Amino acid sequence: MQQMLMAQVDALRIEVNELQARLNLNSRNSSKPSSSDGLNKPQPKSLRKAGQRPVGGQKGHKGHTLCQVAEPNVVVIHAPPERCDVCHGPLGQTSVVEARQVYDLPDLRYQVTEHRVLQSMCTCGKTHRGVFPADVTAAVQYGPRAKAAAVHLNQYQMLPLKRTGEVMGDLFDMPMSEATILSANAEAAQVLAPTVTASHRAGVGEPAHRARRRDGPAREQIAALAARAGHREADLAGAT
Repeated sequence: MQQMLMAQVDALRIEVNELQARLNLNSRNSSKPSSSDGLNKPQPKSLRKAGQRPVGGQKGHKGHTLCQVAEPNVVVIHAPPERCDVCHGPLGQTSVVEARQVYDLPDLRYQVTEHRVLQSMCTCGKTHRGVFPADVTAAVQYGPRAKAAAVHLNQYQMLPLKRTGEVMGDLFDMPMSEATILSANAEAAQVLAPTVTASHRAGVGEPAHRARRRDGPAREQIAALAARAGHREADLAGAT
């Protein structure tokens, strides 16, 4: 009788071990898919090796903590009440006892500048008129800052054309079409072409790694801006 009970206990123990082994199976130690792990997913383990530097800011690294400025752009005065809340008598002269500064962005909206050409007539009958600036060539157009912002978003921040136009609308209430952004890229490439050429000439005759170390990523970004803008403008011309 005792031997029969011991045999049943051993059989139950084996069965429990098998069930426990099944419960311990997951996508990492078996062929089960990760979707079958449910809430019992194992904690992810990073494959990165621990570095030699300590965690956090390194010695000599300059932080970016906000500091109060000597001359703020806007000053808001918070004065005390005119009378004391205890004796109800008038309060004396006030003085600044504490100041707190808030860094924020101004209202981001486009600004329209209208150029007006005047004319007048001499007593001899000849008419004289003013002249528009050289970069004002249309009745309505985008200014250099707006186009520079679009080029920066598209070329440096790597936003697609459509999203660049959307961001210009979201931030500045000035959405741009893809064709306008391509035109701004081509214009920037033309303006930067002499700088790109000079940068390449300065790097001739020295090892590439030394030139990159000297100039940093700026030269590569300028070259990429000119090249990519030129290709996109060519694609647009071919499509039309």
